[in-house]
Amino acid sequence: MSGGLHLTVTKCRAFGFILVFIGSIMTVGLSVYFLAVRPNYPAANSCSSPKRPLSQSNFLGGLWSNKSVLVENVIRLPRTVLPRHYDVRLWPILEKGNSTVLGRVTIDVQCLQSTDRIVLHSSDINVDLKSVQVIERGAVEESLFIEGVDYETVTEFLVIRLNVERKVKLAKGTNYTLSMNFVANLTDTSAGFFRSVYIEDGVERYMAVSQMEPTDARRVFPCFDEPNMKAIFTVTLGRHRDMMALSNMPLINTTKMNGMEDFYWDHFAPSLLMSTYLVAFAVANFTKIEADVDNSNWKFNIYVRTSAISQAQYAKVIGPKTQTFYENYFQVPFPLPKQDLMAIPSAFVGAMENWGLLTFGESVLLYDEDVSSLDDRQTVVELVTHELAHQWFGNLVTMDWWTELWLKEGFTSYVECLGADFVDPSLERLQQFVTSGLQTVMRLDALESSHPISILVNHPDEIGELFNDISYKKGAAITRMLASFIGDQSFRDGLTYYLRIHQYGNAVQDDLWNAFDKQAKLDRIFLPTKVKTIMDTWTVKMGFPVITVQRDYMSRNISVTQKRFLIRKSNSTTADTTVYLWWVPLTYTADFETIETNWLADNQSSKNLTLESEIGMNNWIIFNINETGYYRVNYDAHNWKLIAQQLMTNHTVISVINRAQIMNDALNLARAGLLHYETPLNLTKYLEREVEFLPWESTLTALSYLNSMMQRTPGYGLLKNYVMKLLLPLYNSLGFVHRTSDSHLTGKLRRKVVQCICFMGHKDCITRAIESYSQWMADPGNITIVPSVVKGVVACTAIRHGGELEWNFAFKRFRESNVASEKATLLSSLTCTQESWILAKMLEMCLNPAVGFRTQDALDVIKTLAENPIGRFMTFNFVREKWPEMTKIFNSIHSLAHVFESMTKSFNTDMELKELSDFVGKNKELLVSAMTRSTQQSIDRVRSNLSWMRQNYQQVVNWLQQNNPATST
Repeated sequence: MSGGLHLTVTKCRAFGFILVFIGSIMTVGLSVYFLAVRPNYPAANSCSSPKRPLSQSNFLGGLWSNKSVLVENVIRLPRTVLPRHYDVRLWPILEKGNSTVLGRVTIDVQCLQSTDRIVLHSSDINVDLKSVQVIERGAVEESLFIEGVDYETVTEFLVIRLNVERKVKLAKGTNYTLSMNFVANLTDTSAGFFRSVYIEDGVERYMAVSQMEPTDARRVFPCFDEPNMKAIFTVTLGRHRDMMALSNMPLINTTKMNGMEDFYWDHFAPSLLMSTYLVAFAVANFTKIEADVDNSNWKFNIYVRTSAISQAQYAKVIGPKTQTFYENYFQVPFPLPKQDLMAIPSAFVGAMENWGLLTFGESVLLYDEDVSSLDDRQTVVELVTHELAHQWFGNLVTMDWWTELWLKEGFTSYVECLGADFVDPSLERLQQFVTSGLQTVMRLDALESSHPISILVNHPDEIGELFNDISYKKGAAITRMLASFIGDQSFRDGLTYYLRIHQYGNAVQDDLWNAFDKQAKLDRIFLPTKVKTIMDTWTVKMGFPVITVQRDYMSRNISVTQKRFLIRKSNSTTADTTVYLWWVPLTYTADFETIETNWLADNQSSKNLTLESEIGMNNWIIFNINETGYYRVNYDAHNWKLIAQQLMTNHTVISVINRAQIMNDALNLARAGLLHYETPLNLTKYLEREVEFLPWESTLTALSYLNSMMQRTPGYGLLKNYVMKLLLPLYNSLGFVHRTSDSHLTGKLRRKVVQCICFMGHKDCITRAIESYSQWMADPGNITIVPSVVKGVVACTAIRHGGELEWNFAFKRFRESNVASEKATLLSSLTCTQESWILAKMLEMCLNPAVGFRTQDALDVIKTLAENPIGRFMTFNFVREKWPEMTKIFNSIHSLAHVFESMTKSFNTDMELKELSDFVGKNKELLVSAMTRSTQQSIDRVRSNLSWMRQNYQQVVNWLQQNNPATST
């Protein structure tokens, strides 16, 4: 989210754009007239406003000040006045060189407590101060006397002060109307109301679209910008006759703009009660695609560029199918009359769940089966099912405050898997969550600098930092755990109860826990304590436990202990006095036919269990069945050996998910110093017979850490040869080319294997990739030469082993491609070059979108270049030098945090730690408050890497020397 925000008095520049636009019309007053304000409103003399800082000005007779008017530095609005209805009128000026939005907002408010001021949000908006009026509803239409308008910089509060001397106050229980005219900015940063520039049929085109979450509605119009201050919104948008306008609700009528030929106002139906961050607008020259819906209650539409119509067919099929699934799953009907999905061609990444108008980056909504990859198809399903799940979880029922962001993102990230498996069962999305979700977030949550799911927010910028894997993936992981121990049907019925009770309102996590408690009691589900008591240990504490299992092989007795799992425990004394014990649902088996359950309580660091069934001393036991629990498992040495023997003898006896869990747990336990590396490396030997995606994905992800640590060491050749030995049987079996009979996961496995073995230097793989790429270069229009499933691997390998010619071909294809997912694949491939001068050229291109990469692509380029062994230090030096410039260009804290992670995750020397720490120390002001945690996590990772090199590197080298195969090429 953008930092460094400030409110300024109206600017000559903004209205200068308007004057250029309307040509002969030379007064600002007429532009106010276009906004249909009352005739007796005085127009602001905008261009004569002083340019010195507001705190030193006396603009409009002292009406305005920029001082801090609040005693406490809080970020929450007072509850003295609440909004009930907004009438929002906006006209985005879509002209080259213009970044203006003319606006007027009228807010019906109710006074809950007598007060002499109205406090709401506003940021980067030029308010016409003379137009500000507060009128009592039902009384004489005459504004109350306003003494002044103040702005609180830190909190972004707009404070309208009534005249105290005249004893002007708002009366409790009385309704008022607050109105004002303003000019907002049409930004280029995917925040607020922003402009997207794209090329269609060789012509540069403009569109305007909104992105309000979390706190950017205040950039578009003055509002009460908190999720629990819901209201009804009536929207009117101005547009040219060649454009269309969209909002949350259907269009009800269109009227001509007074005195403006070819311009119209589109009027939309009033919304349902909703939060400001869900309000959405779009003005574009797009084509509408209507989906076939077996439902008369709502319509389903896709909006895209005309040339991208064919790429929207997949979304057209899965979209309404998903929405119908959720209606049935939640047993709550979708309440709006229409659902629109819009593909934004540039300046937008990811997706947003605006109620009734979902927005997506093109690469995550559009799919071309001839060009896009299997991963691209899965991404479309994931994003569509995720955003549609939000229509209930987040939109219909909204978290009370951002502290509980996970309440919508975590649950939705789990439920999306259910939706994905319904609309496309071949994805096996819920099974994939184990590696893509649970195991991924565990790596972050194992740092001392992690944070709880539920966390207090002390600054507006900090809200943006909560949109991370802890909220999404850990939230989904503990939701999956909850569904497991109360049962799928009780989980579903509990959600239905929760949604029905709190629909159109707000909720806190205790409301959800209470719903599940009621359902569990109704269904006679035995739990050791209340759901709230169990789940609070997972939401208010950071991290997760490692469960250590110690068997008594002469009996059925087992000792289990829990302790917080940390990749590295620092020696420094901290103020953290938290007792890291959890309510842990234990599941375990010795044969996968009988599964036993038990609990560790949050006051138990250890517990003795007695198995219900007999188990021989030569039989293994496995805990955390299907890895439904959010914890790692360690065993005594003999049980590890028994598991290894079973994997070597017949690995299919152990479930696919538990094979993935065993490999990931063992490698990470060794990384943390809780297990000698001999144990997990011995386990990897069975992989020569493994043919399932999940165990390979889990293992290769964990082994990638060894790859990054050893890449610059003498032992790296040993690691490469060993990994190639494991991969060769699968490479020979799967082959290089996709087969139509392949399952989705088999296709993903092939891409993973080819990618790894080519990277490790396998000659046959490299030769085939280079040959395919050369054929493609000779016949660029032939899309069948390089199968989409391996296109990224082929291009990356050819560019890595090629030169300028190969790079230029991919760059040309990147610039010319009309398929966003293909552009993303080629963009990543461009960063594979080993030519230092090309890497340097790419870095410079990231800061020059006119001749290089678009702003939204540039950060991806920088992140990927940082993972290139040749480009790692070049990228770090570039970022150090250009950081002030980057913070201005890339107005996304979340993305900049990812740059830090990519740059530093392979640092493992004292010098690198010092350089990183020095950089962070010297740039504390530019590393805005919302990045504090991200930068600290980067430093923690590097310290952990240093510790690993000292403690584990030689262990791994010794084992590899003893198990080193002949070089396989």
